Amino acid sequence: MRMRTPLFVGALAGSLLLVPAAAQAVPCAVTDTMVEASQAWVTRGTDLAANTWSNAGFHTGNLAQVRTTGISNHKTWPWVQANHYLLPVDPAHPFAPDAQATGEPYLDVAYFHPEPEVLQPLRDNLRAQVRDGGTYWRSPDALNMALPSFTRIALADHDQAMLDYSFRSYQSLKARTFNEFTGLWSLNAQTNGWAVQGLAKAVLALPADHPYRAEYARTLAKSVRTLTFLQRHDGFWGTTGKDSGATAMITYAIAAGVNAGVLDRATYLPHAQKGWQALLTALDAGGLLGWTAARNSWRPASADDSAGFAVGSLLLAGQQLVPLTPGC
Repeated sequence: MRMRTPLFVGALAGSLLLVPAAAQAVPCAVTDTMVEASQAWVTRGTDLAANTWSNAGFHTGNLAQVRTTGISNHKTWPWVQANHYLLPVDPAHPFAPDAQATGEPYLDVAYFHPEPEVLQPLRDNLRAQVRDGGTYWRSPDALNMALPSFTRIALADHDQAMLDYSFRSYQSLKARTFNEFTGLWSLNAQTNGWAVQGLAKAVLALPADHPYRAEYARTLAKSVRTLTFLQRHDGFWGTTGKDSGATAMITYAIAAGVNAGVLDRATYLPHAQKGWQALLTALDAGGLLGWTAARNSWRPASADDSAGFAVGSLLLAGQQLVPLTPGC
């Protein structure tokens, strides 16, 4: 990938914050695992060419790995180009959050390729949704699939209307699905993982003094407080058995919250470290991540179950753990 730094990179960086400003090799066990896991997925993963939310999740993590380690497998930019920078929009549901998930790796790849056309389809879709004004976030998953792109485009474009719209969408979703008493979005571990991962991304993207950040951080902290009590003795989170997807997302959210200063390091970092150690046990001899439950499934996962979104979340978790790990 070509290394360029556009003037608006600070706004677009979002989930890439709190890592080395330039891609420099950082030799440590965490980054070694990141490189191994990303390479295993691009070598042995399935359905790699599709423009889907799961592949979007992988490529978001893949670019985090590139920014953190300085090592690229040269897979994300060709995938973005093959998509022609488009979102996989269903004309019958033009504002579905799953399709907008593809926008996040487009935002990240814009760090290296700041050509306007890379982000134009995403901008057009989000602006159209703001003009429409409807409520389209039905599931907590939307906090990961859509909120990061809305937040980062709004900040880059100084678009207060877009920022307000996404916050209203969050409020509507929260009123319908969040339990203020338990701090949970669902009884499903992975669904909670999607929610806290998306909230953590928004917290990292927004300025420290922004009122929306304060609300996202408050809800993130409330969820994480409960989720730490639900962590299994082996470090995993899961609904019916261990789930690498849920574990990677929650581990990322906790580490990102610590880095952002919205979660107490002494209280919560041990849970992120325990989650990371659990993920290491889910890697096979070649580095492929297993034990991934299907999206929001209640069925147990097996060692052979892998998915791009879970690998991507593992890479994001590693990125956030690097500055919290001595020697990295």
